[in-house]
Amino acid sequence: MNGMNVMRKIVVLVVASLIGVAGVANAVSAPTDKDKLYDRTVVADRVKDDVLPVPAWALCGQWWQQLRDSGWKEKDVRMADFIIHRESRCNTLAHNKKDPVTINGTKGSLGLFQINLFWISKTTAYPNGFLQTVLQRDLVPADLFDPQINMDAAAAIVKYNRDLGGCGWTAWAWKNC
Repeated sequence: MNGMNVMRKIVVLVVASLIGVAGVANAVSAPTDKDKLYDRTVVADRVKDDVLPVPAWALCGQWWQQLRDSGWKEKDVRMADFIIHRESRCNTLAHNKKDPVTINGTKGSLGLFQINLFWISKTTAYPNGFLQTVLQRDLVPADLFDPQINMDAAAAIVKYNRDLGGCGWTAWAWKNC
């Protein structure tokens, strides 16, 4: 009997250990809230080799990982993909000269998200420009052709709109949020 009790204890310990290890592995590898997976704190903790696949339906899949690495939440990466494709066809050098704001001889909207120069123009509310204030850097129109700056600018505009109670995407005339 005594040998049987020892054997049961060993089996229980082994099973408990395996369940515990599996539980920890699952907790580490599976986020509990998919939409919070890519906030800036989690991105900083991710292993560099941990790259999520880009869906086959992505329109501008070449930008997904950079958006994710920049701190965009997964649901916003999907919308950003749509906006980038609609606005610039995924082209970092896209330039719509029809928009009315002109700064230093450059007119229009620039880059992946087609950021309008309004966002870097000096106003009463933002004497240095909205994006310069929020991103804490000097910006000239040509900077908006840099994909990282353009993504950061778009994220700041989305956040600003959400802070005002919007869905985040109204700067791109998107009201179906």
